[in-house]
Amino acid sequence: MEIPTFVYFVAPLVIVAFVVQIVFRVRSAARSARGMVRSFRNVVAVDQQQPTTGELAAALAVGAHMSLNHGVSWNALKDDANSAQKIYANLKNQWDISNAGELRECLEGLLDNETGDAVADFVLDVRLELAGRLGAAPGTEAWRQAVTASARSQGVPETTLDEMMSTIDRVLRYEERFRADGLLPADGFVRSLLAYDWGRAVNMARWGYKLRYIKEQQARDYVLRAGKQAFGRYTSWTDLSAGYALGRVLRFDNDEFDVWYATVLEPHQVLFTEPASPWLTIPWPSRQ
Repeated sequence: MEIPTFVYFVAPLVIVAFVVQIVFRVRSAARSARGMVRSFRNVVAVDQQQPTTGELAAALAVGAHMSLNHGVSWNALKDDANSAQKIYANLKNQWDISNAGELRECLEGLLDNETGDAVADFVLDVRLELAGRLGAAPGTEAWRQAVTASARSQGVPETTLDEMMSTIDRVLRYEERFRADGLLPADGFVRSLLAYDWGRAVNMARWGYKLRYIKEQQARDYVLRAGKQAFGRYTSWTDLSAGYALGRVLRFDNDEFDVWYATVLEPHQVLFTEPASPWLTIPWPSRQ
């Protein structure tokens, strides 16, 4: 039986396509493995082809907690450690995002002035305002009284007020541990949880750019927005880190000071000791 002529042309193309597919899969697996190794080793990765100073670099550094945990170069605008397949699965399973519109909606939500924990936002805002008047962090009883007065003046139900008092207790317990572990200075307190959202927004922009949900300029704009808001709200990298840490543990740690707590403590320690860390190489930008 004679083999049709077209087979001699089609067969090599099929083989090439098969080989290319394998190569892409191997490269994706290698990239994801590299990210896993970096994250397990708590390595501050730096993309030598990208800026390490300037406005964009400083804004990217707002997401340093997450870039370290995910093994991504802190100054990469596009995720350089994880495959598109892995990022797509993560966004779909953990964020319920599977298209460009949902990603942009999520970014806009992360970049507003609410964290999704209205009670914690309220009590921290009251304390920050009171600290501004007093020139120092208020005592526990003064904080409680100020929250109670403000809540009742706004008609907050007593059940919600009880939750506010419980949240104050949780915040104080975490802050005490933060001071013991170096996440806060001896007289420090957490100004806001918004750093947690803004840090995640930086990385959400990275992922969106990697998946082509947004273009490069859009990713830059989102990152710069996160930076501008962070530098206007916080006073230092330490201040930012504590806000990010408290936002994360209030949501996930359940006062256990266990695995979830380690995911903020260890990156904080690395980012303030590793010479390649942007928090040691980039001065805190002045308020904008």
